[in-house]
Amino acid sequence: MQRRWFMRLSALALILAVVMASLLAMTGQHGDLQALHSDIKNYRLVTTAVRLSAIALFALAWPKLVRASEQRGHISLERSAELHALRWRIVTWLLLIEALVGQNLISAVWPKPTVPSA
Repeated sequence: MQRRWFMRLSALALILAVVMASLLAMTGQHGDLQALHSDIKNYRLVTTAVRLSAIALFALAWPKLVRASEQRGHISLERSAELHALRWRIVTWLLLIEALVGQNLISAVWPKPTVPSA
């Protein structure tokens, strides 16, 4: 069972890597790095929407995933209750990570140190 999930997730990662590589190859045909940088900036809103949608889908699918794991005997009834209680804590952490890393709030909180000129 674990091997099947590992293979599925590996296939998904491979597909996503191929899609990203093809997108970069298409945008890389523009020539210089400035054009590539501007294209990446243009896709920022789309990638943010995809990440937030994935977090929302994860939050909505959480009870069904836990229930399915419980029915298949992978987890106990007590563990199922613990996982149900942890759902919003996990979603909150995912949103916090998205805000800090995905929205680049780290640089707003901690600006780059300036090097004094000699």
